[in-house]
Amino acid sequence: MRIKSEYKIRRIAGENVIVAAGATNVNTTSIISFNQTSVELWNALSGRDFTEADVAAIIVGDYGQSEEVAARDAAAWVAKLREAKLIEE
Repeated sequence: MRIKSEYKIRRIAGENVIVAAGATNVNTTSIISFNQTSVELWNALSGRDFTEADVAAIIVGDYGQSEEVAARDAAAWVAKLREAKLIEE
């Protein structure tokens, strides 16, 4: 899977928000806001193919989580990206 290249993180009013770069007529009724961990994962994985295992490895390496917790968190993070249609398979 890969994060869609047309989406970028922007800091708006103190929040990390996902925006469609260059898009007009964007639906603003659904705004996606990221916490700092999600921003770091996004930045580490943007522009390349990755798996849930890659996400989990970053969580283990950067945050010292157990592999079990990291796998669960990675699956949840990827599920949210899929739900928001921010990744391509």
